[in-house]
Amino acid sequence: MFVKYANVVEVARNAKIIIKHYGNTNCVSYHGIVDGKHSFKILSATPNVKGIEKFVGIIHELSHVLFQSPFNATKKLLADHWGLYGEKYQLFFNIFNILEDQRIESQMGKMYLKHAGRFNKTTKKLGKLLNMRTLALDNPANMLLAIRFQRGNDVKKLKNFDVYDKALKDVVLTDKYGALRVLVSIKPYIDEWMNDKENYKKQLENKENMRTNEEEDNLRKMHVDTYKTRDDFQENNRESSGEERGVEPPDDISDVDMISKDELNDMIEKSKEHGKDVVNDIFESLKDDGNYKKLPKNLIIIKRHNEKVTIDHKIAKGMFKVFKTLMMRHNEFIDYDGDEIDVDSYIEGVIRGNDMGRCRINQKVVHGVSIVISIDGSNSMEGERINTARKLVATMFESIKNIDNVNMKANIWGGNTYGRVGMTEINNENDVKHVSVRSPDGSYYTTPIHMALEYSGNMLKQMKGSKKMMIIITDGMPNHFNGGYHIAMNTYMKSCKKSLLKAMSVTPNIMCIVVQDEYSYKHNPVRTLFKGTKVMNVNNMSKANERVIKRFKKMIINNID
Repeated sequence: MFVKYANVVEVARNAKIIIKHYGNTNCVSYHGIVDGKHSFKILSATPNVKGIEKFVGIIHELSHVLFQSPFNATKKLLADHWGLYGEKYQLFFNIFNILEDQRIESQMGKMYLKHAGRFNKTTKKLGKLLNMRTLALDNPANMLLAIRFQRGNDVKKLKNFDVYDKALKDVVLTDKYGALRVLVSIKPYIDEWMNDKENYKKQLENKENMRTNEEEDNLRKMHVDTYKTRDDFQENNRESSGEERGVEPPDDISDVDMISKDELNDMIEKSKEHGKDVVNDIFESLKDDGNYKKLPKNLIIIKRHNEKVTIDHKIAKGMFKVFKTLMMRHNEFIDYDGDEIDVDSYIEGVIRGNDMGRCRINQKVVHGVSIVISIDGSNSMEGERINTARKLVATMFESIKNIDNVNMKANIWGGNTYGRVGMTEINNENDVKHVSVRSPDGSYYTTPIHMALEYSGNMLKQMKGSKKMMIIITDGMPNHFNGGYHIAMNTYMKSCKKSLLKAMSVTPNIMCIVVQDEYSYKHNPVRTLFKGTKVMNVNNMSKANERVIKRFKKMIINNID
């Protein structure tokens, strides 16, 4: 079973992971880049570490790889920036490791809810194995372990318990450097504990023959293990989870003496905020193995100039009513969006070689609507036409604002005489300002509608709705070049028809809105591509509010299967 999870991590991290079953600890080591992939080796203790099932131990180590535990940056911080060495260095590293374990398990538990239960069960087992009578509980690392292993009630009366309890809560669901920032926040308390121990040790040594038997025993223990932690549950020599050797820690925590308490609190809050996106970013990296992220050779993603955005609120209100009628019941299903990963579905995608992003358990919508709007960004769309298209797209985004099960994306495209197609994705209403013919990345002035159909079809394939719709907005004069030569209209229209068939394999619900005056529209070759109710002519939206609402509603009703 753990092999399946290793495969997911391999794709997400562009890695090759080897799992070996020997030794007496669970650990992960990094072996650089081999054949273009990060190479990792995970050692799974054989026999198992007491209290830790083999599967849970491997999932924990995979979590270090997946969530990129910054072991090398931590070593650099402790040794080079804080000047720690020997037992003090080891104590701080152990404390970081406890915090980091808490962080990665919280993120893995968010990604796959069953793992959260497994980790909780394991920490409880480990807590029962702690011998609270023999453990030096005032040691910050041991106190953190006791709290993490669900024995907080046994140490809550100890000095600074609240500080360490808060640290373990603060590190939950933070970003890559969350544990380091939390470590910085508790450093003064660790330093205080070490200073107290050193002072007590000196006092006892100065008493010489006047020490009691208890003091003699305490002094003897201090010489042996002043900073000793419960090593049964701590690997003291962690290797990197994929960083370059010698990597520097974040600049904001390198000089701990210059950080105020308020600044530190802000840093931790930012780590929590950034941590919210960690799992979604991983899902996006899994989705990158889907089709539309693998761009055709003649297509590039480009930037476009910002333009003024206006919304027709009357039309938006009418469209809102149309979309609201499509709201359906809620249930659980496998899709591209959701709160956790379904590994079996992901592995099926790996075997198929496509659609690997469709592996998340979505509990929100069974029957939703996904829409991709594809906008012609050629030179002939300049002026009123692109302004009308931008207004229509902004209006449609506005109309779905408060409807959970309608998902909309867009793209804008154009070509050049070398046959290159410049594509810009519009993923939310803030991106609508990029609906522009102008681009700082060059001039893309032709109308390669075949690429609009194919790229939009692949975008739509990644989206969650069971009902899918594609809307092409163009002035309807398709044209394309190949190696500097213009392709004849009859020849090119045949290519467009082939691309339309590919798009229709994703959804039959494809329609075209032609932004053009009525006379030009009558002679438009795009009408041979999109026929009947699948094509609509729009000239001036401000003068045709009711007609646009009525016709768009009719198109949805007629064309959504």
